[in-house]
Amino acid sequence: MFKRSRKKNIIKPTSPTNYPYGTCIETEAGWFLIRERGRFRIPTKRVLESWRFNVVPSSESAVKHVKISGKMGFRDGSLIKNVANGQIYLISRNKRMHITNPDIFDRYGFDWNSVILVSSDETNLHDDGEVLD
Repeated sequence: MFKRSRKKNIIKPTSPTNYPYGTCIETEAGWFLIRERGRFRIPTKRVLESWRFNVVPSSESAVKHVKISGKMGFRDGSLIKNVANGQIYLISRNKRMHITNPDIFDRYGFDWNSVILVSSDETNLHDDGEVLD
């Protein structure tokens, strides 16, 4: 005899819901992080994956009362490479630090395999920081 797998029925709230600070939700409009000043859009799956959030299913009707206050960038400590120009950055204090010397990877123990390939738009989610050389 075989075992039936049970899929958990996920019920998305449709009435106004006040999610706790730090909750990451997914609605039909995308991913958002709930903060004290509202909800912040997570613009791409690559940005979302850098944070490693546990994503809670929700609906726009449940959070329409929560103002969209901005966009999230990559998590501090993320290494990103802009595929348009080949430049590699370390995200630190929400700024992109341009890595101009490959010895930086050895100096700080960075892993080349952890570099995330990103678009120019994703790179521009962060302001310029200092140069690492």
